[in-house]
Amino acid sequence: MGAERRARIPAILWISLRAHWALGLLPLAFLTEISRPALSLAAAAFAAGAVLDWNESPRRGWHRAASPLLVAVCAAAAGDLLAGSGDLLASVSLLLLGVQSVKFLLPKTHRDGWQLCAFSFLEFLAAAASTTEIQFAGFLFLFLVLSAGAMWALQVEEGAETGGAAAPRARPGFAVLLLLFSAVGGLLLTAALFAVTPRIGLGQFLRRLGNRESITGFSNTISLRDVTSVKVDRRVVARIEFPALAAGVSPPGLYLRGATYARFDGTRWSRARRPLAKVPIAGTHYVLSPPKEVPLSSAEIFLEPMDRPALFVYAGAVSLEGALGEIRTDGQGNYTLAEGSSAVRYRMLFSREESRRGKRSPGPDGSYLALPPGSDRIRELATLVTSQGTSEAERAELARRFFLSGFRYTLTDAASSVEEFLFRKKAGFCEHYAAALTLLLRAAGIPARVAAGYQGGEWSDVGNYLIVRQSDAHAWTEAWIGGRWVTLDATPLLGENSPFFARTGTFGMYIDWSRQRWIKYVVNYSLRMQAEAASGGWLALRRSGARIRRALGMPDGLSGRNIAAFGLALAALFLAWRMRGGGGSLFSGRKGAGDPPLPRPYARLLRRLAAGGRRGSAGTPLETMLRETVAGTPALLPHADRFLSLYHRDRFGPHSLSAAESAEAARLADLLRRGLPRTAGR
Repeated sequence: MGAERRARIPAILWISLRAHWALGLLPLAFLTEISRPALSLAAAAFAAGAVLDWNESPRRGWHRAASPLLVAVCAAAAGDLLAGSGDLLASVSLLLLGVQSVKFLLPKTHRDGWQLCAFSFLEFLAAAASTTEIQFAGFLFLFLVLSAGAMWALQVEEGAETGGAAAPRARPGFAVLLLLFSAVGGLLLTAALFAVTPRIGLGQFLRRLGNRESITGFSNTISLRDVTSVKVDRRVVARIEFPALAAGVSPPGLYLRGATYARFDGTRWSRARRPLAKVPIAGTHYVLSPPKEVPLSSAEIFLEPMDRPALFVYAGAVSLEGALGEIRTDGQGNYTLAEGSSAVRYRMLFSREESRRGKRSPGPDGSYLALPPGSDRIRELATLVTSQGTSEAERAELARRFFLSGFRYTLTDAASSVEEFLFRKKAGFCEHYAAALTLLLRAAGIPARVAAGYQGGEWSDVGNYLIVRQSDAHAWTEAWIGGRWVTLDATPLLGENSPFFARTGTFGMYIDWSRQRWIKYVVNYSLRMQAEAASGGWLALRRSGARIRRALGMPDGLSGRNIAAFGLALAALFLAWRMRGGGGSLFSGRKGAGDPPLPRPYARLLRRLAAGGRRGSAGTPLETMLRETVAGTPALLPHADRFLSLYHRDRFGPHSLSAAESAEAARLADLLRRGLPRTAGR
């Protein structure tokens, strides 16, 4: 594009076109793991090319260097695939960035502009397929805004290159509004297509393509410090919605279990040595336990990526539903996914009490009563503490209450062993309390185990869901009482006195709510959610119709089909009235019964003149209205004369205008319409 052509293009379009070329680099840089040196070189090439384009440098040297540079780019991409990363996606990305960088540095025609827009689009798609971050929505909005400006700029450039008439100058405010409305319209259209397009498991597929840093999961063994070491991190582990809650269930008081540990060697807890079995599936549900004749609660859980393939469940979990693949369990409260690196979303049904009619599960084996060597003092303490209990439940409660006084929670002076915690320091973490209570219960003859996961969380009033963070990591005790595992927690409730206590704040809650909605309705939007949304919308529409009928005094028996038929009849009558002349012609550009409709630029000019009060009657010709309007604007007279000459030949001459003359007439019509005095238009 020459300097003269550039001068004929609005600066805002010139800038928006180049911003569109560069936009593909931004999501790659912020949301993916694409090579940073390659992105830096592409960004430098873009900046240098923009300066060269603005100054219209001839760049003969770059023309000569283009072919060797492209060969070097291809060699670098091939070398990365064969001897570097070995990742096809990374190598293809290097190739695209290299070719794009070369084109940035060369002079550009409008065809080069289209090619660079295509590169930006491909990079945008690559970023979309590699991330689940909500920031992508911001890049989407910018991409739609700049796409509209880029398409406009390329059309203007093409006209300038082919020697066409100069594009009329666009007012900056008008251009900005047009781009903004284009973006909003594009977002609305995207949302509509998103809502009506079925998709199954798309979120799972997208997450598997991305490389995200995983949070800490729970391994097969834990020491007296492992859980507390996780609590210093405030990253979000899960966001949980509760569509239905049974009476007495409080989300912040629930324990989200990820692992249970049965074997203790004096320093570390490990899982029971049991073979893993596949969790049975009934239809679309994973069956975790027999159905219960008790009130059930439901939870929609989104787990962030974990280092371990642990699946977290609430106590009393009955069933799971979601695209989880194969789930395996050891029958002792541990559930394992086939993969542990990707985030998952699932729905869980659970209860806090057992059905009295249900069959009791077989009791745990002897490993849940085992004590480490040298536990004589623990046995004596258990006898002393629980001797007043007449049942397992009473003895367990007495053991838990033993830790309510004389013990303290500390991070700076914790005991190094369970015995030191029980008999000397009496200070430690939640792991100390859980381990000590478990051993006391075993010494009292009650099977017990240590459980690890997350307790409570921060409730979001903005989105009505529970935010569970790494700082909510916790260890507690589960005892076998009355034929079921019962949660017992000896760790004192610290509340705001906890060293890990922190509040997100109102602004942070809105940010987290935005991310939660992005995860739910974009990343994890499924065919089931689509069906539920459609069903809910239809029910809401029916309720609204019923209220309208009652307000208008219509009979309740009037169905939606009858209302729709009545509306269609009214629409047909209105169209018939318009076409018969009751309200004027349907086509605003039609001049008479036998005339074809006016071309769009002519019709827009005619409407502008009529709106300014220049149409005295229905038969006032365009020539009269136009000459009266431009009489006070001498600069427009030559354009009006030329336009009317072309207009008369086009409308009433024996032959049609040539393509160049038609384009000139359309341009003049638009120029006159925009140049009319304010009293002649809207």
